[in-house]
Amino acid sequence: MLRRIFAGKGLIVALVVGFIAVESIVAACFLSLVHFKTSNNWATKSEQVLLELERMLSTVTGAETSQRGYLITGSDDYLTPYRDALTTLESQVSRIGGLTRDNAVQQDRVAYLATQVEQRSEEMDHAIVTRRTQGLPFAKSVVAVNQQNRTMDTIQDLTAQIREEETRVLQRHRANSDAWAFTTGSFAAVFFLLNAVVFTLCGVMIKMALTSQAQAERLLHSLQRH
Repeated sequence: MLRRIFAGKGLIVALVVGFIAVESIVAACFLSLVHFKTSNNWATKSEQVLLELERMLSTVTGAETSQRGYLITGSDDYLTPYRDALTTLESQVSRIGGLTRDNAVQQDRVAYLATQVEQRSEEMDHAIVTRRTQGLPFAKSVVAVNQQNRTMDTIQDLTAQIREEETRVLQRHRANSDAWAFTTGSFAAVFFLLNAVVFTLCGVMIKMALTSQAQAERLLHSLQRH
């Protein structure tokens, strides 16, 4: 009788302990998964910033190439891609600003980058207007003065600073993402093993209870016969 009672209590204790442990590991897995997703999202955002920076530099180069083509030839065919590049450039700088809005240092850099991009656009526009109204020699003089301003060098320096910061951020969040992925996987493995242990223990307890019950029934049957 005592063995039956202990077996029944053991089964209940095993179920309660198993339930608490399983729920705890499920909660830990969920939190780890949330942290993993958050770190992964930050890493993705940094990747987008780096991609936009490269696109922006390519757009600036394209605008300068089209401007140079117009200055040399005077053909209006170069003005359409030039103006398209400036419009694209503005939207690209805006996207970089939006992607870095959670980083105050980066926001300052992007704000300064926007002013330099605007200044470079005005310099190129001035050269184009001079070429149209006064001819190539005067346009060359404007270009020479603009080169002394080193606006493009400033744009490249700012881009390099933003890129360097985002690369550090990307590496940090990738490391965090990998760490949380490992943690989530570890909790999942523990969850699987714990389930196996709990079910095995429950099976043992049930077997003990059934054995005790069978023995009690045999004893009762024997007593009834005598």
